[in-house]
Amino acid sequence: MTLKTEATILEDIPIAGLPRGRLEEMHDAAETVLECETVLAKSGMSVVSEVLRGQGDFLTWERYPKGDVFDTETHCHYFYHAHDPREMTEGENGHFHLFMRPDAVIAGLEPWALPGARIPERGQRFTHIGAISVDGRGHALRLFTTNRWVTDECFYRAGDMIRLLEHFSIELAHPNWAVNLWLSGMVTLYRPQLEALLRARDARIEAWMAEHPGSEVLEDRGLQNVTEWVVDPVAQVGAIEDQLDL
Repeated sequence: MTLKTEATILEDIPIAGLPRGRLEEMHDAAETVLECETVLAKSGMSVVSEVLRGQGDFLTWERYPKGDVFDTETHCHYFYHAHDPREMTEGENGHFHLFMRPDAVIAGLEPWALPGARIPERGQRFTHIGAISVDGRGHALRLFTTNRWVTDECFYRAGDMIRLLEHFSIELAHPNWAVNLWLSGMVTLYRPQLEALLRARDARIEAWMAEHPGSEVLEDRGLQNVTEWVVDPVAQVGAIEDQLDL
């Protein structure tokens, strides 16, 4: 049995030097995220309760809500699920996997042609921009990236993935409007972290190939979660407001 390696944990990811417009977008997104969490909590709900509502027993590896959530106009989709507790961080209930169909958003992007890469027909390509782990109350714990085999995605370089981030938006009322606003806001609020995670993911992939000559790295079960960052909303908002002199 192949042992899975630990993800590379990113520590400080500074936001100093970002354009003021980007910082203002992040600050607005922080307000949206907080408002969604507050309104859901006042209603006895959370982002977790709403994706699981009416779905039956919460089973390991099953995807929720059933059939995933697809926005056919923005070409984004997501699902929520849980692994065996031994494969999740402490206190984690599950995580949201976030995806986009890149060619529907930015034409001409080409997959990263690594050894053993699985490249589907153009109309069937989707890519995983990252995942958000949450606890049972729906509070975010970490952001992380995965290897290709985990999500069966079409694998693109970080530079192309970063271009997609500003387009991530789920504009649907199903399964709950506040959940979709929360997810869209999280991607904007933590965009610097997602960018750093994707760049570090690529660096880890390249290092893995160098350390394992001949390996089809994207299919290697020894490399599962590639990079991760622990969410700290108080520090994030504080850093944004420091940069904006608020």
